[in-house]
Amino acid sequence: MISHLLTSHTQKIETSLVRELLHYSQQPDVLSLAGGLPDEKYMPAYPSLDVLADSRQYGPSEGEIRLREQVVSIVADRGLSTVADDVLITTGSQQGLDIISRLILDGDSTILTEQPTYLAACQVFSLQGATIHDVASDAQGMSLEALRQAIDAHHPKALYLIPNFQNPAGHCYSLQRRREIAALLDEKGILLIEDDPYRDLCYEQVDLTPICSLLKTAPWLYLGSFSKVLWPGVRTGYSVSCPAFSPYLVKVKQAIDLHTNRLGQEMVSYFLSSGGFPAHLVTLKEVYKHKRDVMAQALSSELGDLVTFALPAGGMFFWLRLPDGVSSTLVLEEALRENVLVLPGVPFFPSESPLKDSFLRLSFARVSLDDINKAVAVLAGVIKRLLTK
Repeated sequence: MISHLLTSHTQKIETSLVRELLHYSQQPDVLSLAGGLPDEKYMPAYPSLDVLADSRQYGPSEGEIRLREQVVSIVADRGLSTVADDVLITTGSQQGLDIISRLILDGDSTILTEQPTYLAACQVFSLQGATIHDVASDAQGMSLEALRQAIDAHHPKALYLIPNFQNPAGHCYSLQRRREIAALLDEKGILLIEDDPYRDLCYEQVDLTPICSLLKTAPWLYLGSFSKVLWPGVRTGYSVSCPAFSPYLVKVKQAIDLHTNRLGQEMVSYFLSSGGFPAHLVTLKEVYKHKRDVMAQALSSELGDLVTFALPAGGMFFWLRLPDGVSSTLVLEEALRENVLVLPGVPFFPSESPLKDSFLRLSFARVSLDDINKAVAVLAGVIKRLLTK
């Protein structure tokens, strides 16, 4: 036994259900609606090594300067003004969350999140021993009144939000809600951690303004990723911060891994500079929008009023409310027997909630149109059978 050697936080950390189920999704006979995996068919080819800068030697902890400058340009188009010194290239945006958590959270810290929220964010917050309190949200975003009450009750260090095509719920914050949250954070002096990995996968006319860009005095950290639109396997993301955080983020990065994979950075940077990125995004949006619409039609045709869901304006997921009395965990078990993999909503609720076993997160990004219809038909059969038990 080694339990006496493990920290108390490590002993309590739970496994990621998404990662646990990944091996099922890689089996050829399983139709997976579970993971947030992009479709390989629409990933660009890797650039030839011959056209990339030499990346064999150690590199800067902050990341390659050309890629950092490209990130400055990318976020400027989003309305967020920064400089390369305040950009950190990370091993996916997940590492950005880890670095930030190590920097600001400990056993005495409280952080607020949406309800529901990204399960892997909760993992890193918990690993630092932080207390997580979730705050009710609606179709416009996090409830302002509930947020104010949570701040006054729990005195958090930070607020973690996914305003664009929220994972898992899929909603996109209204501009008014973004402004109200920014004003409240300025009033209270609360740090905002804004996670924005899905914004390029936008299928409708919605507001995408970074809340960080609306802040006047409150500190902020903004996370982005190339995983959903290029190659998730090369794990390239970034964080952008208000200047006060930058030297501390670099120090933590140095201690963790010295620097992010240089070859992956060069590949992403080359593709961004090639001129092909805008057209690539257009293709992705067309493909995924069509898949979204096919899944919406299949859910409506197969399940009708038995379930409820909102059409996501972007991203990769439907957040499906199951009929009363139907367990999402049991749906997973029953559907998997028929080679369809779905993801229960349970791990997306950081705090106890009577609703946590009432939802499924369904991803439409990686599966074909035919397989979407097949998988939803199986899922509908499972739900209807469970209703009669």
